[in-house]
Amino acid sequence: MTAPDTSPPSPSPWIALGVQHAILARAMPVVRHDIAGMLTIMRMATVVLRRRAHDAAGGEALTAQLEHQEEHLASLSDSARRLRHWDLQGPHAPEPLAATAQLAHALAAPLLSMRGLQLELPAPQAPLAQTKAPQQPLLCLLLGAIHLLAEDPQGAPGRICILPGAGAASLRVQAEGCAVDAPPPAPTPGMPALDSAALQHLAQHLQAGLRHGPGWVEIDAPGAQAVQAAAPTP
Repeated sequence: MTAPDTSPPSPSPWIALGVQHAILARAMPVVRHDIAGMLTIMRMATVVLRRRAHDAAGGEALTAQLEHQEEHLASLSDSARRLRHWDLQGPHAPEPLAATAQLAHALAAPLLSMRGLQLELPAPQAPLAQTKAPQQPLLCLLLGAIHLLAEDPQGAPGRICILPGAGAASLRVQAEGCAVDAPPPAPTPGMPALDSAALQHLAQHLQAGLRHGPGWVEIDAPGAQAVQAAAPTP
């Protein structure tokens, strides 16, 4: 009779989950700020609409105010949809690399700009590939790479660029220059700094490729290696 396995479970998934939490802690304030800002504007607009509703002569102004209200509702809805990317059972549907990079830019740029750091996407003349890859894991790794470079203990870079990688389903995050006057990132109580080993562990857990060096990180989307291996050779 075989004895039951009493060995403790592998800590690998828990470590990966902790790294995901560290990345989430850096992205979520931006989403919360966007939602709270739109809600505040909508509340103020509602008060104005109530007052104008009693004024028969304010019909045109009321219509314009309602149009603005609809725009804010659309923006709020878009911000709320971003929250689904942090559901571990969330969407893993393939999306173009360019769309994932744009979403990472929207989530990371506001926090970096508060420290005087720039986050840039490629120029329209050299757009990112439209190759599709699972968005949720790639987005998490891309945000991790951005904050890893932005929180470099040797000094913050002047700007961080999201560029095409070496493969068809790869993205490269590149740090350039040096932001001499940039303040250090504000520490989060109980939150350790991101490091390359943590990001590498998360990439392995998500079955993605990750390479890094001084001032750069390159990510192969989950499944990219299998797709490249299956591609016919010319």
